[in-house]
Amino acid sequence: MGFNRCYVSNILQIHKELDELGLKKFVERYHKYDAITGDSESISFITSIVSKYYRDTSNKKSVEEKF
Repeated sequence: MGFNRCYVSNILQIHKELDELGLKKFVERYHKYDAITGDSESISFITSIVSKYYRDTSNKKSVEEKF
């Protein structure tokens, strides 16, 4: 069993990556890591995007289950 970690670059590069990959692939890429190191602004951005994605996804599923 390994420990998956990732080093992230500056925020401009992360924004570019999000634009190129799209939201779903971006979230899938960064959600799998056990640790992310690097630029603190980039880490905060990634964390907020991933959290918001899963929060919105779980809300959507709960709404769909009601119907």
